[in-house]
Amino acid sequence: MPGIGDYIALSKLVLVESGKYFSLLLFSVLAIRLWRNGLKGHGAVRGKNIVLASVVSALACAIGWYSIHSSMGKLYSHYAMKAFDNGRLEQAYSLFVTSSGFWPGAGAVGGQGVCLLMLGRTDAGEAMLQKANTLRGGRSSTFEQFYNGLYYFMHNEPQKALPLLEGASADGLYQWNVIKFIAVMQLDANHPEDAVALMKPYLQAGVTENDQAYVIASLKLAAGDKAAAQALVNAYYSTNLPAFWKSRFDKLQAQINSH
Repeated sequence: MPGIGDYIALSKLVLVESGKYFSLLLFSVLAIRLWRNGLKGHGAVRGKNIVLASVVSALACAIGWYSIHSSMGKLYSHYAMKAFDNGRLEQAYSLFVTSSGFWPGAGAVGGQGVCLLMLGRTDAGEAMLQKANTLRGGRSSTFEQFYNGLYYFMHNEPQKALPLLEGASADGLYQWNVIKFIAVMQLDANHPEDAVALMKPYLQAGVTENDQAYVIASLKLAAGDKAAAQALVNAYYSTNLPAFWKSRFDKLQAQINSH
């Protein structure tokens, strides 16, 4: 169900888009009237009216070009995000490229960077993310920070992942995943007490995800509750897990066996 933030964003989008096309309509009507009056005049007055009509017409054309290109850019970015959320990375990348063709904004450029990272084209992805950061004057979106941080996290580079994930945690959309990932980093660094501090508000929550199960099972084992840790491993371990999580569950199982 959409939250208040979604409605605010939608309202803002509707107002901005309406404002653009209303401005286009006003300038177009004004240009038509000026041309009509200009062609009816005589001498110097006629010349001034024609010049003014030409200027207003040029402004109307500029507003029209901007309105259409920015709207199409937003439309393709919207569909790109939909494709990305559904795991269609190649399609998402193609749509972000099309969006940039209409309007080379930071969002579409950053989206290309994220898609390239997730597709394993690291150098190209990092270059696009840096370009998006530069376009925003040294800022990255939480979407870009989260997936850039996720990339480093999944490639066992916690020093690079941590500041990016911390930046993304300002967005409630990513906060829960960031907490789990940072807890995993603390466990990897043999700092279970720091992982407990992060996860404390969520320890009584129901376990529904593999990464959450790994963190909770590790904390249970650190607290001496071997049976609870084994139960979570039994429930969530699978040979079909991604290599990143399978290796951690395998290590956790070995630790349980050694206790």
